Amino acid sequence: MVQELKRIEYRRGMLEKGMKPDGLPIKVWRGAKIHPDVRAAVNAENLVNLGGVYGNKKAGDPVEYDNLKLVLTDKTIEITVYNRGIALFITDNERIRRIHRVLCMLD
Repeated sequence: MVQELKRIEYRRGMLEKGMKPDGLPIKVWRGAKIHPDVRAAVNAENLVNLGGVYGNKKAGDPVEYDNLKLVLTDKTIEITVYNRGIALFITDNERIRRIHRVLCMLD
């Protein structure tokens, strides 16, 4: 069965010490409201195979936080990136660059 992208949830912001990510604003796109360019980028960057946690949660206070949830037909992929700007600058991680390209479309 081919997985269809049903919903995208994106939570982004700066986490102060002791702050929970649930307190950050969230954007949600469903079905036809997901822009075709975003759908194409999710596929082109192969984000469904990049679930996990990236970056360094302890690099700074406050901590830059990005959380992307891709809800597909039969599964959910969750990608969390801490300090995306620092991670892009310090590492040469192709996975973070691919995630970054899609997240820039959602900002």
